Amino acid sequence: MKENNQISGFYEVGNQPPVTWLTLNRIAKWEEEVLSTQQYVPYIKVKRSPTVGKGSKVFNPESDQTHEVLSILETQLLRYLAFVPNIISVKTQYPLLPISKTLEIADAMSVKHPSYRPKGKHIRHALKVDQAVVMTSDFLIDYTDEEGELHQCALALKTVNDDGDFSDKAGRDLNIRNKLNIEAEFWRNDGVEWRLITSAQHFCEDNFARNLLEAEARSEREINASLLQDIETRFNHWFSTSPHTSFAPLLKEIAGELGISTGEVRVAFWKLIWQQRLPVDISKEIIFNRPVPLGGKQWIWR
Repeated sequence: MKENNQISGFYEVGNQPPVTWLTLNRIAKWEEEVLSTQQYVPYIKVKRSPTVGKGSKVFNPESDQTHEVLSILETQLLRYLAFVPNIISVKTQYPLLPISKTLEIADAMSVKHPSYRPKGKHIRHALKVDQAVVMTSDFLIDYTDEEGELHQCALALKTVNDDGDFSDKAGRDLNIRNKLNIEAEFWRNDGVEWRLITSAQHFCEDNFARNLLEAEARSEREINASLLQDIETRFNHWFSTSPHTSFAPLLKEIAGELGISTGEVRVAFWKLIWQQRLPVDISKEIIFNRPVPLGGKQWIWR
């Protein structure tokens, strides 16, 4: 990185957009926040991103962290990561630092590094130029494999159209692909696995996403452990002896056997789904007037 003598405080790598003190100050503030809170802090916050109502903050009581998700796709993936049992930690909007690394990668690839032009009356005219922005990975996760070995993986999430493109506009599609290539190379250089996750993944499919949302909504409901075990036993009994019984009558039968309401059985059903304790295929529609789809598998991150 070299200093640009024309404008003090500007630094450049090759022919890439310069880094100004605006970006350096932003990085310094993020580092200070991480040090002061003694925990990871997402680099991009919902209020700083043009998410048009699709972003949200999600608090994880197990890690005592708040995750910033900037799209419906990110929300769906975060829910899936909370669902699978072998995820150890999740960090959202993870910055690719130092910024010199991504600039050097972009320059070596002969592509333009992601940049922005600051706006606002408080910005000096000299700083209202196209300048490099800190790149981020949507997720950085730690997970264990089936042998219990710990792994780390960075994830980039993108929506694709029917043609498999990231945008209907060729120029924007190319820019996205260039950005993904820079991100992938950054993690490759660090020896960390990187994956591209698209809207074609199973956790984005309508039935799976709807069922997982239903299960998550009831996952925190308090149910006596012994009662929950009894309900699980009875569901499994009915699934093995009368698999063609529709969902609504099944709820009524189990409620009658245990002397509780159908509402309590229904909440327990979704709680058991969230805990992966029932052989239910959540990739299929679950509705009251049809039998519960069976044949579910154990969902883990691989």
